[in-house]
Amino acid sequence: MMRKMLYTSRSFTVTYPLEDADVVFLGVPFDSTAYSEGNQRYGPLTIRNCLKHRISYQRDLRNNPLSELKIHDAGDLEVVPGNFQKTSERIKETIEEIKEANSSALIFSLGGEHSISLPLVEAIKPDTVVQLDAHRDLDEELNGNKYTHNTWARRLGKEITLIQEGVREVTEEEDKFKVKRINNLDKDGETYLTIDIDCLDPAYAPDVGYPEPNGLTPSELDELLFQVFESKVVGIDLCEVASKQINNRTSHLAGWIVLRALGMYLHKN
Repeated sequence: MMRKMLYTSRSFTVTYPLEDADVVFLGVPFDSTAYSEGNQRYGPLTIRNCLKHRISYQRDLRNNPLSELKIHDAGDLEVVPGNFQKTSERIKETIEEIKEANSSALIFSLGGEHSISLPLVEAIKPDTVVQLDAHRDLDEELNGNKYTHNTWARRLGKEITLIQEGVREVTEEEDKFKVKRINNLDKDGETYLTIDIDCLDPAYAPDVGYPEPNGLTPSELDELLFQVFESKVVGIDLCEVASKQINNRTSHLAGWIVLRALGMYLHKN
């Protein structure tokens, strides 16, 4: 039986049984390796709340993902605050249980800090990870810890191709890595998309843990999403919204990203 969730979302007016779903949402409110204010744990709650207030019709795509896709919201994972390893185990167990019940559904996770992407990728096992992020997250360790929000990408297996876009802050250690760009995307392979909301400029998304200037505009992000969805997307996460405030600007933009991604997924499939 799937691990008990903390609460059930009310974002989606209709939630389908897991076995019948096209898309499964899972919140992961974990932020224990972050050294900012730690508000990333509220991301799943604030994003879901903002989704309730957004029009889901996508005019350019001529579709309405919230009415045309069968969505199952699994609620929020019961994370273990302060313990990445145990939280990671729970993430992988839950994803495996979801896949056993429904192997074809797109898994869409809401973070939480960016460290959660590692166990999600390990459970979903894509060919390629596309990371939209202001940071590379490729350092060997942070304060002696190898499993953190800015080291998770370093832990990816060598069999996975890593593509990064939106990066503008790089450590000296990270600058030694040659990272592929979106034009290297294998359109025939399975792709996992991870979006750190700080890939956007703080003018658009101010409520993040680690804001960096000169970021992407929403239009530039939208174009990158179109390119990602030229491949077979098997999993998505959206991380690092960091605010306790309901209806904050960043969560509304995150809700827009969720709908754009779902609309593109529906258009492709």
